[in-house]
Amino acid sequence: MREHFRPPTHAAEERTPYVIASALRTLEVLRAFARPPHKLGLADVTALLGLERNQAYRSLKTLEAGGFLVATGDARFELGPAAAALCTAAMRFHATSVIDVAGPVLDRLSSETRETVHLFVRRGERAVCVDRRESPQSVRLMSVLGRSIPLHAGAVPKAMLAWLPEAEQRALLDRLDELPVFTDRTYRDRAALEAELAAIRARGHSISDEDFDPSARGVGAAVFDATGDPVAGVSIGGPSYRIDDVTLERFGALARAAAHDLTHALAQSLIPTPVASPMPPGAARS
Repeated sequence: MREHFRPPTHAAEERTPYVIASALRTLEVLRAFARPPHKLGLADVTALLGLERNQAYRSLKTLEAGGFLVATGDARFELGPAAAALCTAAMRFHATSVIDVAGPVLDRLSSETRETVHLFVRRGERAVCVDRRESPQSVRLMSVLGRSIPLHAGAVPKAMLAWLPEAEQRALLDRLDELPVFTDRTYRDRAALEAELAAIRARGHSISDEDFDPSARGVGAAVFDATGDPVAGVSIGGPSYRIDDVTLERFGALARAAAHDLTHALAQSLIPTPVASPMPPGAARS
């Protein structure tokens, strides 16, 4: 399910006089950021799209002014809050069935744990936060709806990565050294991450121990579609000082049970006939 970038054609512009060429070009520049590593500089954009430097620069600055891109410290750009807002709207629209069936489960987890609970859906090699229940406690894990996280770090992303089809998992691991490092505990060594993925499959849930947020710990479990592919996931997390190992173990069991319930709820709502094995053996089971 890896995304491949293809520069759009200008057929629409040729068919109708109503297309604004400069606007279309700027949208093509924005679309280029859908391709990993989702961070591009002026030279990258000109090479990808075949634009003149002046055209590409003006498009980048226009998107930056609109909040769709933000400049980084290395003379490149990455997607900004306006793009995240559109992503959230699009993902919530396409994931409506997941959000609908997940609501009561998220409420239950929030009540049982009093910690922050998240629902993610998978989009290619990233996990996107589409719903949440914030902890009622004054010190809590903060989150942003629409945030997109690569699959090598964090609770739900790693749970998804552990159950990806082998070819897709290998493709991401081949680029591990290109992926962002969030903390000093983010996996950078391929063998170590592969061992962690095996452990996730064995226990049925993942553990995020300050590998994404330096002051947070949590657990995540994957939700599967009818083919057994991970399409979503739920997580429970909070500040590290409050989430000890015993709490992590308890939260892991709750996350597995929640993911199990969501997997079957999705099968019942989306699949008209019974599904023999909606998820791999041992996954998301309490």
